[in-house]
Amino acid sequence: MVSALEPISHMAGFDAPHNPMRRPPSAHYAREYAALVRRYEGVPVDISFRQLVGPLPASEYTHGLYPYPARLLRHIPRFLLSTEAVTSDIDVVFDPFVGSGTVLLEAQLRGLASIGVEQNPVAALVSRVKVSRGSHAHSATVLNEALAVAKRRRRVPDLSPLLSRWYSNEAMSALGRLAAVAEDSEERDRDLVQLCLALTARRMATTDPRIPVPVKGTRNETASCSDVWRQWALEGASIVAKLETLPPGRPIAEVRAGDARDVTMWPSSEQAVKTLLLTSPPYGAAQKYVRSTSLEAAWLGHAPTGKTVHLEHSSIGREHLSPQDLMLKLSSVTSSQLQLALASIAKKDARRGAIYLAYFTDMQRTFLNAHSVGVKRIALVSGDNHVAGGVLRTSQHLADIIQSLGYKRTLSVRDPIRGRTLLTSRKNGAPAPAEYIEIFEMANL
Repeated sequence: MVSALEPISHMAGFDAPHNPMRRPPSAHYAREYAALVRRYEGVPVDISFRQLVGPLPASEYTHGLYPYPARLLRHIPRFLLSTEAVTSDIDVVFDPFVGSGTVLLEAQLRGLASIGVEQNPVAALVSRVKVSRGSHAHSATVLNEALAVAKRRRRVPDLSPLLSRWYSNEAMSALGRLAAVAEDSEERDRDLVQLCLALTARRMATTDPRIPVPVKGTRNETASCSDVWRQWALEGASIVAKLETLPPGRPIAEVRAGDARDVTMWPSSEQAVKTLLLTSPPYGAAQKYVRSTSLEAAWLGHAPTGKTVHLEHSSIGREHLSPQDLMLKLSSVTSSQLQLALASIAKKDARRGAIYLAYFTDMQRTFLNAHSVGVKRIALVSGDNHVAGGVLRTSQHLADIIQSLGYKRTLSVRDPIRGRTLLTSRKNGAPAPAEYIEIFEMANL
């Protein structure tokens, strides 16, 4: 096949030299940011990033490449990465919870090199394609060739029998042939072909399209092979059209498939002194990112049994707790205020208490990595949670963890949430309707 995408660089070889394509900061945003800092006196300042930045097209560039749930409002990184006070002396933007790549793409558009870490293999795939560099002139050729090969193919690989619940027999046959072609694709083309497969499989499932996680619906019950071929062509054309909108000359954005708790996934100490950590971590238990992409994961070979519990077990913000998780003690978290909050939850609901204890233990370990490598500046987007009949101040507890490691909070603003998806309906785990955007500086710099 013709190569469509430039390969992502290997993490050991990542470098972020001065980039002549880096865009100058916005004087307007600089004034707005300075005004917020003047107003900040230890209490979050109310603000609307939608009003501050203005309307942005829903599918601008490759932001709409894949319907990943609960994506970060891109107005936030658009503003922060355009502000000199946030990006001064910064060469690299790092997102340890990269999701579908919103922060990485916004960094690229500002001319900043970036690194992201993501555990969900489907999200990591989306991010890699979203920020891929080089010429996309041959992307259509690659996807058209993949479809032609699949149509000629007669052998269907062994598929999880659980997938048959979600597809008609003919759709299973066609998708199976496409999956085989994706698996056999050259490495340099594989991400592009796999993303088209994931999108096609998502559209052709018999799931209810109104619900992010798979729930049985009535659509596509009689879908034919021709329907699958047609959907592949539509998805391929959409991908190509979005890739072609990306401006040339963007700096590198590296996506590392791994765990943010693993310090080897992080920038080196040499890079960290000029690194901005900009991220929106997962909620403690309110969002099921892995489950929302479970069908795609199965088609891509990440869930050979059709189940994704093994992926959920390793995720931060998990509800499936391991025996080791259940053995955690309140002393695992260092904040006395957090210990009291978690003890109060555990008295009402022992399992919810254990879930949030595991979450904050993981987040504490993650931010310890930021301190150990010497990350210069942190921009954190987080929200609180309604848990066991009360409000868990998740944002404040995460801020306490960061400040206990030697960072000083220089700004805290609060923005209302609108249109969030994949939020748990259960009353004891839903996020509160606001996000907190906070800036921290390494105190000894």
